[in-house]
Amino acid sequence: MVFINFKSLSALIIMGVVGGAVASPAPAPVPATHELAKRGRLLTGKYDSEAVPGGRFLIKNNLWGMEKATSGWQQTQVTATNNDAVIWYTRYSWQGAPYEVKSYASLDLIAGMNKRIYEIGWISTIWNWRISNASGDLIANVAYDLWLSHTPGTQGATGSTTYEIMIWLSSRGGAQPIGSRVGSANINGHNWAVWRGTVQNWAVISFVPSWEMTNFSQDLKPFLNYLVNSQGVPSSQYLVQAQAGTEPFIGSATFNADWFTMAVN
Repeated sequence: MVFINFKSLSALIIMGVVGGAVASPAPAPVPATHELAKRGRLLTGKYDSEAVPGGRFLIKNNLWGMEKATSGWQQTQVTATNNDAVIWYTRYSWQGAPYEVKSYASLDLIAGMNKRIYEIGWISTIWNWRISNASGDLIANVAYDLWLSHTPGTQGATGSTTYEIMIWLSSRGGAQPIGSRVGSANINGHNWAVWRGTVQNWAVISFVPSWEMTNFSQDLKPFLNYLVNSQGVPSSQYLVQAQAGTEPFIGSATFNADWFTMAVN
């Protein structure tokens, strides 16, 4: 195995194409959406971001690894909202350095942060997504990224970061998390492979399903409970950042988040 250190968020290993994806059960129907009076700004710059109407989220383009590409581009946009739900997409094409992540287009939850794990009752989320127009060489993942710190009011990937928790929903092209597999866990009725590694000053703990989960509707708090009970994560840790997005290495595709909600209580 060859370990590829790809960003401050995590690192992956390229191991071959994952086959036989199994569709997860469809969630309950969602309400009709409302088109924005004016669509969100088309984000194309390296660190372009924009507040989503309603004030709960930031949409981020985040081309943090673009310098590693021989050529490429990405654009991200919010297209509709419905109360606290957001519909958005990112479209990209990257060439060169196939084992290096180029970007992490994502929604960043603002509301409900800076609670200790033991203070959190639940983290509800629905994420219905799809990938279209994918090139044959596409390597990418789809994942939540939760950041813990001993200091409230900070952000992930800083000197105060203690843990990065990734909950993967997809592994296109055979990507796997940093570190090594340390076990498995049954959470919310699903089996997850658990991986653990280190990036800079924080531990990265990743949960990876055995199939691609395109219709995802769960409470994420049980993942944190597992970390406290089985991975030695103190329940006094603060949740300082919660993101959901996709990380491409190489290739082209359109990632469509057809419905996304997330709330911490």
